[in-house]
Amino acid sequence: MIKGIVITIALEILLPVIAGLYFAVTGREENDTGSMFLARAYTSGQILLFALFQPVFVFAILKKMLFSQALRIYLPICGAVLLVLLIIIFTGYRDQLVGVLKRPFGRIGFWGMAAMAGIVFMMVMSFFRTYMDGDDAFYVAVATGTASSDAMYVVEPYTGGAIISPFRYLFAPFPMWITFLSRMSGIRAVAMAHTFFPWSMMLLSFSVMYILAGELYGTDHTKRDAFMFFVSILTAFGDYSIYTAENFLLARSRQGKAALATFIIPFMLILLISLVKKTREDKKITLRDGSLLMLTGFAGALCSTMGGMLCMALVGVCAICMAVMFRKLRTPLLMMLCTMPCMVFAAMYLVMR
Repeated sequence: MIKGIVITIALEILLPVIAGLYFAVTGREENDTGSMFLARAYTSGQILLFALFQPVFVFAILKKMLFSQALRIYLPICGAVLLVLLIIIFTGYRDQLVGVLKRPFGRIGFWGMAAMAGIVFMMVMSFFRTYMDGDDAFYVAVATGTASSDAMYVVEPYTGGAIISPFRYLFAPFPMWITFLSRMSGIRAVAMAHTFFPWSMMLLSFSVMYILAGELYGTDHTKRDAFMFFVSILTAFGDYSIYTAENFLLARSRQGKAALATFIIPFMLILLISLVKKTREDKKITLRDGSLLMLTGFAGALCSTMGGMLCMALVGVCAICMAVMFRKLRTPLLMMLCTMPCMVFAAMYLVMR
């Protein structure tokens, strides 16, 4: 069990941070603290891991491959991408990385301590307590069935018979991510879904909110910490309906819809805020910006069948507003082009269902 917990922590925290170092270094701000850099690396790294996972497992499911066979495709691809990114960092951005790592972690005042206490409390409670949602009968059952049988989307969890029309689900194979964490750590899929995954989902969500606080309030630590405190309070008491993002985070954190609502969409919003600022300052869209837009779209498609369409719609509305505001078409068109690949999965669903 101890070994499994250590591996889980490495997969859910250490691996995303390493995967996101390139995006954090190339997208750093002048006044970023060590904590802000870590949040950028952690969130963008998880986006990358989700985005690589999506096309591999959709292809594997369509080809009726076993989970272990899909894993043998995903792991080498993931390892190769991470290796290339690390080589780029240590050959082209080593001085910048060292400089960022030497920066102070950040000053924590009263509001910061209060926010941390609330966030840690929710994470601890998510580990020792759990909430059973009705949709777990499908999502957790799919992850558990795959972990035990190695077959993906073959058995209907509600009846135990052969699944008739899997197309509604297979284009967003988020339960397979739970199975992946279970297979790599040795922890049972049910325990992973209800005990070990929720706290990492909360950490991702609050990390995104921390980056958003930086975008809104810059270097004003007091306002940033107060923002995080009120976000934690609103999250803790946001379970007044089963349709709120807070409910998805607290009660359905192992479902793809929760990741879409509390992590993917807010992360996309941060990217769009950054692009609006760059356009206002007459800066060009970089390879990092375009790739993150595309990867976030893929990550959204992993979480929900319509997730890619929601990401595309968000980018499309922002692109139209930017075209009207700044009277420039180049950046809005590039934004749309970078997000379009994620629409492939929605289009396939509409054709094959």
